[in-house]
Amino acid sequence: MESEDENVTAIRGSVMVYCTECGFANEQGNAFCSQCGSPLEQPEANPAAPAYDDNALTLVKQPAAPLPAVATPTAPGSAVPGPMAPGPMTAGPAAPASPEPPAGRPGGDHTKVVVIVLIALICVVALVIGLFVTHSMGLWGAQPQAQTSVQSTGSDASDSADDGTTDSSDAKSKAKKNTSDSAKDKNSDDSSKKSSTEKSKPSTPVITSSQLSDIADSYSSSDVAVSAMVIDGTYADSSEDATIATTSQSGKQFVAAGLYLPVYLAAQDNGDDNAKAQANAMMGSMDNNAGNMAAAAVGGWSGVNSWASSHGYKGTSFNRDFGDVAASNAGYENYGSSRDAARMLAAVDAKGGASLMNVDIASEGVTIPSDMIVHAHRGQGIQDTWNYFAIVEANGHKAAVAVVTQYQGQSVAADLMSRVLASVDKTLGQ
Repeated sequence: MESEDENVTAIRGSVMVYCTECGFANEQGNAFCSQCGSPLEQPEANPAAPAYDDNALTLVKQPAAPLPAVATPTAPGSAVPGPMAPGPMTAGPAAPASPEPPAGRPGGDHTKVVVIVLIALICVVALVIGLFVTHSMGLWGAQPQAQTSVQSTGSDASDSADDGTTDSSDAKSKAKKNTSDSAKDKNSDDSSKKSSTEKSKPSTPVITSSQLSDIADSYSSSDVAVSAMVIDGTYADSSEDATIATTSQSGKQFVAAGLYLPVYLAAQDNGDDNAKAQANAMMGSMDNNAGNMAAAAVGGWSGVNSWASSHGYKGTSFNRDFGDVAASNAGYENYGSSRDAARMLAAVDAKGGASLMNVDIASEGVTIPSDMIVHAHRGQGIQDTWNYFAIVEANGHKAAVAVVTQYQGQSVAADLMSRVLASVDKTLGQ
């Protein structure tokens, strides 16, 4: 207790002057620093120096324990001076007068570490906040649904890179697959459209051989032949595969009375303008002379026969001019079949020649259905031949009808044609 009282007394009775250069504590009144020799700044008279009251002494006495540590020299090599007259407190605490911690002190390094750690923590916090904000704004992370396929492709590419392989083959395969899928989709769409069109389009009626045979056989099984076919707009005159309804004698050669069709078609295919003009005149009025001139313009009857053979008309053969009775009596005759005639009628319609056929067969006893339009030719020849060749239209459909007879006479032939037209009209109305 006496030692503490002495320290207090020393503090009350002495005022220390610290060097501003080295921080050494000097006695008041020294003009120069006892340590480094620098001029000292003398403190002005301060009323705070008077004696402390008991409360102040109490405050000073409380930190008495750490005072020896504060008295540690502030710089290497500085020595603590020996006992001085004023008392043991002459050294005084040097730390408050120094603006920076002395070099080599561990406390400074610790402070730097703390500062660095704090800065790092601040950066981490800022980074986390930034990531959260940008993710919330949709700048990264989850992508819109529309980019799912792109992300999948990118993921596949990354997987391929991780495996150490290239993804070019996969990309090509996917491209081919996409192309194939697109082609399939397109074909599917085309099929759907086609199916829809087929459903909306009325089905094509079909004339059957049985319905024609039932009619023809009731007249004769050998001297009449009937052939008919629906004209659906896709018929080609060179085709032999069209659906043709026939009877038992449809392939048989009959006298081709009134059959101007092969000359017209040969002129359209192989003739010049003169041949075509003569053929049109022949068809419009059943003019024999115009027909003979048209045949001569395409190489004569051998030219007509060559054209017929090249187009698959096997039952057609012409050996004399139209109207040459003498040649007919001499055994030169023109022949044709009902099957060939039906096909030729379809070819004539395809070339726009139906409107040239305007013989009024109704005036000769043929009954025509009220809703049917008929473009017809009629022929009469030796062996009591009566033939009818017609392109008919009813209920939005067309049909070619060929009826050939021999030894039957006009009335039988007209009645047969009437029944055939009624049957065809019923079929076209289905």
